[in-house]
Amino acid sequence: MTSDQKTPPRKDDKFCKDGGVKDLPTQNTIALERMPICGELYDSAAELSKQEKKFDGENTVYNEKKCLFRYTEENYRRYRNLDIAVGTELVKTNEAIKDNVTQYKDWNKKLSDKLKSIAKGVKEAKGKFSDLKKAACDLDSCIKDSCNSAQRKALTGNSNGNCEKSEVIDACKDAEKNLGELVCMPKALNADIDSIFKSAYDVVGIQVFTNIDTLEPLQKSLDDKAKDFKTYISNIVKARETDIKDLTTALVKSVEEITKAAMARNNARAKFEGFYDAAKFLCCPKCGCLKPNDDKPCDPRLKDSEKCICDICEEVKKAFCCDDSPKPKDQEKEAY
Repeated sequence: MTSDQKTPPRKDDKFCKDGGVKDLPTQNTIALERMPICGELYDSAAELSKQEKKFDGENTVYNEKKCLFRYTEENYRRYRNLDIAVGTELVKTNEAIKDNVTQYKDWNKKLSDKLKSIAKGVKEAKGKFSDLKKAACDLDSCIKDSCNSAQRKALTGNSNGNCEKSEVIDACKDAEKNLGELVCMPKALNADIDSIFKSAYDVVGIQVFTNIDTLEPLQKSLDDKAKDFKTYISNIVKARETDIKDLTTALVKSVEEITKAAMARNNARAKFEGFYDAAKFLCCPKCGCLKPNDDKPCDPRLKDSEKCICDICEEVKKAFCCDDSPKPKDQEKEAY
């Protein structure tokens, strides 16, 4: 019992004494009726204390289970959200990466074939440019040969000797410039084809060393890791779902037990209060039913008590009777 509740009287307490008037038959009768009530009072006090302790224990168990349920539910939500947001997104992203890597491999193979084809063409062109360079050298030798001085002078107006420049026809006025370009330009073109040849094979080498095929095992490893992660999170989510179901069952059972304990405590408290009031009344009776009537000693004295009981009946009828419609006064009199 809590400190603010009523404490049952002790048998040696004045609460259960008869006030020193033991020779009256009424007092003796009250004393006989009082002792069983006092016994019931002590028993109900013990039962109340037991039920209150039981309620406190059930309340502690309920609070612990409620906290455990809340923490488990929060943990479940974290893993569930992680599974939905991160796990699923990661798996789907890896599927897209796998498709991209497959496409990149196809593009990479086509690029490799194309670059090798270009390099092969450049190599073949380089051979042709060697022939062009040889032809330019032969042309230069012919121009510088003294045996061809007359032909050179006829075309350009100049010869290999110190002769003065002669006039040439309009069609041949740029012949010397063109011959010079035919000699020097193949040398420049040959240098250019060397640069193109070197660059072409450098590009082929770069493509080989940056082969997209190396991404395939990396993508597969990432996919396996992502699936393992997804499986791990999913297993935890399933385990937490099972835990929540078990904890829900336990929490419902705890609510049932604490409800039963509360009802048992309240019933025990009501029983104790009833025995307490009954014992108090029997130990210290103050009855106002019999009012002194010295002027009319032969008149009835319990009419007021009868009326009080009728009033109680009326209150009970209003509280528990389905038909609360007012009755005529004559029917009310018949009822009593």
